[in-house]
Amino acid sequence: MPQDRGPDRTFIRDGAFHRAIANVRNQVWTETKMSALSKANEPGVREQGDVFAHVKPEEDPVFSDEDIESIAFYDGLEGCYNLRYLVRKLVHELKRSKRYNRPTALVMVGIDGFDRIEPEYGELAADKVVFTVIEFLLGVVRSDIDMVGRLSDDRYILVLPETPGKGAAIMAERTRLLFNNTIELKHNWHRLPITLSFGITYFPGHGEDSKELIARADLACEFVQSRGGDGFAFAPEQ
Repeated sequence: MPQDRGPDRTFIRDGAFHRAIANVRNQVWTETKMSALSKANEPGVREQGDVFAHVKPEEDPVFSDEDIESIAFYDGLEGCYNLRYLVRKLVHELKRSKRYNRPTALVMVGIDGFDRIEPEYGELAADKVVFTVIEFLLGVVRSDIDMVGRLSDDRYILVLPETPGKGAAIMAERTRLLFNNTIELKHNWHRLPITLSFGITYFPGHGEDSKELIARADLACEFVQSRGGDGFAFAPEQ
């Protein structure tokens, strides 16, 4: 039988989940119901019947366009796409690149040492690493052009339109150095030993299929990590 791996913390982290919980709490503990509950505790009142009978049921919670967009497109933080939506965007970008003969690069970012964080420092430390890396990546990409997506807790995808392989390599190296020089991750006075590795693929050198580009970039990232991490590598061309 498969091992029980416990609750899915990725879903629990989602802001939409917390908003849904807040909506339920607000439905249950309205001012009217709180007042009725206080009245129910007055001597002799409870015997008179259901003190909540006059309370009308609340309307179903209404999600704003922002809530719906966050649930549908983002994973963890606004600006970081979930994998399904990122692949859709990547497919569209590759079609455009092919039509106009323009380059598109894809960079897989791996968090070195992430598998040791939760066992050694706890779940909150792992969450801190995840959100810090997402915020960092959102800060280094071109917000009006590039895309950031989440493959897993320790893997993130950067889609860089109008960027050749050489440009992606320059970006990866600059990002690696910037992370090492400016980000100091600490939890309960412990420094978390985290660096980043980068695997690079690009169109047209590595093909035009979105899933193949992602898989090749992931293999290149894994190759870097197998050699100690904190670096970048290109996937082999076709």
